[in-house]
Amino acid sequence: MSTSIHPARADARRARVAPVAPLASWAALIGPPGPEGRRSRLLARFGGFVAVTVLAVYVTWRILFTLPSGTFNLVAAWLLIAFELLPLPALVIRLVNQWNIDNRAPRRVLTAEPDRRTVIFIPTYNEPVEVIAPTITAACRLEPAHQTWVLDDGDRPWVADLCRSLGARYVTRTVHDHAKAGNMNHALELMAEEEAAGAEPLDVVAVLDCDHVPLPTFLTDTLGWFDDPRIALVQGPQNYYNAGAFDDDGETGEQGVFFHVQLAARNHDGAGPFWCGSTALVRTAALREIGGVDTRTIVEDMHTTLGLLKAGWKTAYHHQTLAVGLAPDTPGQYLLQRRRWGLGCMQVLVLEKLWAAKRWLGWRNFYEYLTATVWWLEGVATVFAFLVPAIVLVSGATTSTLNPLLFTAVFLVQFAIRMWGVQRLFRGHLKWRSAFALRILRIPIGLSCAWWLLTRRELTFQVTPKSGADQRVRGTVPRILWWLLGVNVLVVVYAFLGLTDAVPWKVSPPSVGASGVWLALSGLVLVLGIRRIQQDQYLTSRRNAYRVPVRARVSIGGRQAELVDVSMGGAAVLADADLADAVATQGALDLVLPGADPVLLDVIRQRPHPDGGTLLHLRVRAGDWNSFRALAVWLFHTPAGVVEGLPPGVPAVAAIDPEAGLNPRTLIRQQT
Repeated sequence: MSTSIHPARADARRARVAPVAPLASWAALIGPPGPEGRRSRLLARFGGFVAVTVLAVYVTWRILFTLPSGTFNLVAAWLLIAFELLPLPALVIRLVNQWNIDNRAPRRVLTAEPDRRTVIFIPTYNEPVEVIAPTITAACRLEPAHQTWVLDDGDRPWVADLCRSLGARYVTRTVHDHAKAGNMNHALELMAEEEAAGAEPLDVVAVLDCDHVPLPTFLTDTLGWFDDPRIALVQGPQNYYNAGAFDDDGETGEQGVFFHVQLAARNHDGAGPFWCGSTALVRTAALREIGGVDTRTIVEDMHTTLGLLKAGWKTAYHHQTLAVGLAPDTPGQYLLQRRRWGLGCMQVLVLEKLWAAKRWLGWRNFYEYLTATVWWLEGVATVFAFLVPAIVLVSGATTSTLNPLLFTAVFLVQFAIRMWGVQRLFRGHLKWRSAFALRILRIPIGLSCAWWLLTRRELTFQVTPKSGADQRVRGTVPRILWWLLGVNVLVVVYAFLGLTDAVPWKVSPPSVGASGVWLALSGLVLVLGIRRIQQDQYLTSRRNAYRVPVRARVSIGGRQAELVDVSMGGAAVLADADLADAVATQGALDLVLPGADPVLLDVIRQRPHPDGGTLLHLRVRAGDWNSFRALAVWLFHTPAGVVEGLPPGVPAVAAIDPEAGLNPRTLIRQQT
């Protein structure tokens, strides 16, 4: 029996695909988890030891050789030294806790097993088709056999139609309370009702945010953890495919330290991770034992984990790229998401009284949960970090007996060495420029958290927007940042005028030295944060889909062309003059990507390309679920061998635009 092949599709399959752009760092973590490389481990431990030692030596030197005389000066000097000493305890604890980040892989589960019957929950509310279609498509394709439930709190008919087309079950509810937690609890109740009526029980609930697209290994590589009957939760890292997002640092983003170092270091009894919302699997029996997903706070995932631990269950971390999602693209999205996380953590802190030791929490988990909540008050500490040196300087107190230039040199040397050591301890998942800039954004978040602790007002769950905006708008700088920058500048001007005898008051060089260095650093960090918010690349976008820079020879309308980029919404193709003239008279064309079925796209615009030829902009027709499915499969479950330069198992969406200034060094695996 012969099989006919679409001629254009056959041509595209034979076409040579140009080498792709640099790959995202998360692509290095596609394979199963394992031990950290010896060189990475030794360098991290050495860096941590250096950071602790250099800070301890610096503070000792400050106490023994730089203290001034006079009660007032001594008080001011000790205040500044105490401020400089604050990072030391945290550094020591981090060195101990991150001494070992080795992980292991459980056995693979390739076929459905009686006690591993799985359902995937995909909660959604108002996200566009370009966001949810790839998640549903990829989830339905996973092995072993399972069910995929789309929990739509937006009651959208087109989502129901999409689910029918892709093979997912569409679930909605009449009462929309408790946001995502209530949505999942409704699905759990539906499961229980159907089991009582004779349906097959579902033993494991896998949870994916609607923008987190699972890779083929999501279930096969994680279900083996449930061989341990006390494991209730398996959490995987969260990686993001929209390179250049607001919190992207060109490597693993702001959350790289958390997911690839801190959680990896907690993968042992008494220190397991908490549920991070998505890319997780939960044992159904464990959830039912504690009454379902906790609805008392707006961080239902973390709060539910505490309930599981209290009931005697364990959690595990699976350090492997299992899914890829969308990070906040703009300062507004970033602040909305992080403020929700921070305020929710304040709720957990108060409700669970996390400042008090618990018999059901070991010392490590007690420390991790306490710091995970209190950390969101870091913005308040940052404000004090800016104000303490300013107050000391304005007071006119002498805080060091050293020559200001010598003091500045010593301070900068120890600071640089300490930053190098901390970066090594965090296995390179830290870019200081972006880390300092984003820390400034945590000031308004920390102040919001502190205000909630005082007012205890009722909070509502706010969904992070994932759709395009009506127009391109620049990020708004929070007023508190302008106020702090203004205070910083005024204090510096005050000190300069006092040194130059241009005003009645006098400021001595020794009184400026120590405080002046900290003020200069504070001013630099504030400028970095404000500039990041105002950068053009973080303007709101009209697009709903991230464009992936994959270059390849493709077929369009039966003619050859060059693919420039492709997204869940369409593609951009470079065409010659003959093809451009031909498409001008056609409303829609078949685009054939290498190794894929034809995708019907409308030509919405064409314009001259700077390097010659015509750039055609193509868009998927509304409601064409087959085209959305084909694009999702090609981008996220890319057929092997069709894109030159992609390692086995790595999807096309891992490609990064080489002109975007991002040059990841593949730090994740640390196997050297």
